[in-house]
Amino acid sequence: MPSDEGWTIARAEELLNSLVGVVSARVVARPGGSVEEIHLLTTRDLTPKQIVRNVESALLARFDLEIDHRVISVAQTEGETETVKATAERKPEASGSEKRILFVGHQVLTERAHRVRVSVTVERQGKRYTGEATGADLPRARLETIAAATLAAIENGLAIFSEEDGATLSLDGVKMVEAFDQTFVLVAVHAMHGREITALAGASVVDDSPDRAVILGTLQATDRWIRGRI
Repeated sequence: MPSDEGWTIARAEELLNSLVGVVSARVVARPGGSVEEIHLLTTRDLTPKQIVRNVESALLARFDLEIDHRVISVAQTEGETETVKATAERKPEASGSEKRILFVGHQVLTERAHRVRVSVTVERQGKRYTGEATGADLPRARLETIAAATLAAIENGLAIFSEEDGATLSLDGVKMVEAFDQTFVLVAVHAMHGREITALAGASVVDDSPDRAVILGTLQATDRWIRGRI
């Protein structure tokens, strides 16, 4: 609990927005209460770990507010988002050195009892893989279902996610964020391999549809971690 009686969500967000590398900050909490979530949109001037440390230090120094680093999600947007998007929009040539997973297409089917079934297809080295997921037909649940289907497609396409290797991708959440007169989708994922658990985040601008932005954000979140292991 913070000891500074003047602490508010607005003041905390103002402080975080002043930090180096932070483009946009959103704090989820009750004023004067415990912080439940902190969502940051940042440049690549600092690593996510450095950003998290700076956030913890700033809140402690200014408001005597201690937070759990696990409530902080960092999405870095400079350059990488546009690279993923541009790559996904062209048909790739099969190449032994090409490690990126590319978005091909998706389908959303409405089922009974207000549920949706989502199918996402991705491509790597000329081969296509499809993943599916089902969820409630509600705005936020739909986006999370699309992200889950994307993760399933990724896992279906890579040997590191076999039972023998034991790697797993777990969706942490999907958020829509307004910043700079644009809407961004932030996707948080946990990658687990052996005893190692890595927090990943991706972001994509909502241009034509939130569905597509979620898929691209999910691919961005997992891209660097996957390429480091294949």
